[in-house]
Amino acid sequence: MTKLKIGIDARCLEWRRGGVARIIINILKYWSKSVDHKFILYFQNFIPDDKFLRHPNFQLKLITGPKLIKKYRILAEQILMPFQLKRDNLDIFFATLYSSPLMYRSSKIVVAAWDISYSTHPKHYSFFHHLSLSIFSKKSCKIADGVITASTFDALQINKFYEVAKEKILVTYLAPDKRFSNNIDKNEIIRVIKKYNLPSKFFLSMGVIQNRRNIDVIINSFKKIRSEFPDYNFVLIGRNYTHPFINLDTMLEDLLTEKRAIYIPWADDEDLPALYRAAEFYICTSTVDGETIMLKESMLSGTPVVTSPLLLDAIGGNGLIINDPENMDDTIKTLRLAMSKKYDRKKLIKDGIIWCRKITWKSLAKNILDFLESR
Repeated sequence: MTKLKIGIDARCLEWRRGGVARIIINILKYWSKSVDHKFILYFQNFIPDDKFLRHPNFQLKLITGPKLIKKYRILAEQILMPFQLKRDNLDIFFATLYSSPLMYRSSKIVVAAWDISYSTHPKHYSFFHHLSLSIFSKKSCKIADGVITASTFDALQINKFYEVAKEKILVTYLAPDKRFSNNIDKNEIIRVIKKYNLPSKFFLSMGVIQNRRNIDVIINSFKKIRSEFPDYNFVLIGRNYTHPFINLDTMLEDLLTEKRAIYIPWADDEDLPALYRAAEFYICTSTVDGETIMLKESMLSGTPVVTSPLLLDAIGGNGLIINDPENMDDTIKTLRLAMSKKYDRKKLIKDGIIWCRKITWKSLAKNILDFLESR
């Protein structure tokens, strides 16, 4: 096999790390073991100090240019990055953040569009975010030599809305990290419970809060039936990125007053395994996403999940399903089922762990690298 020079957009590692950063970190850890290719990682304003980045197979580079342009993700990508990529004479460029430099044509390009909700549901985003994500992502995917996404549903959306041929799209479901487990030390769980003042029994909703995840329906449904299940509480963790804006403080006010809910804008990454393990259920629904890694993190932690039909494939059918996540009656029905325990909890937990262990970052990293090589 010919040794390739592969450029990688690694800017997500500079910012407060979310789902995309977690994907890239796990991929890079496996690619660092490959001696077949040379990897050049590009950063916008600074190079993080992670030890795994200091590997002989990785070359780390800062994009050069005026600070005013480097202040904005899309401007740095479209104006400054093309010059750097061309100078490095790449064989292929892996654009990990939904779009690639449109003026760059000197090598093969593969774009990762993990989902395209910004195109299919623009009302959920501000005008600027819609502009910087949707327009540039669509053009990037159409001209790319390949597109990577995280579910069959998202592949169908890319094919339909972006008019990208199905044979140019790689679907690769995401994997939970091995650090998530149902055998977490009890002292660690106690530490996290004390740190966040968590209740003894609670539903956990965690991650970036966006309209498509129906958090308003979930909260209002829980409020409707909270008197039926006085031992259950609701814990919400995540940054509020709703658009149109949902005032979560107001929506949760009576639950907070009654000490039936907790809202935490941000939790430390090191605390996530114990947070999942401490919860009675993890709930995440969507009318847009075909994949979310946090469902599998929870399942691997031994905590069953409540979700929506769109995410059924991602969890191998191992969860309690809200038929219409935008409908309060349907949501209440499933929450009642969960809290009344009229289901086989042990089987749901066992099957969920088995399913999650089948999906590994090693196989995902190999699938993506094989796809890059095949372009």
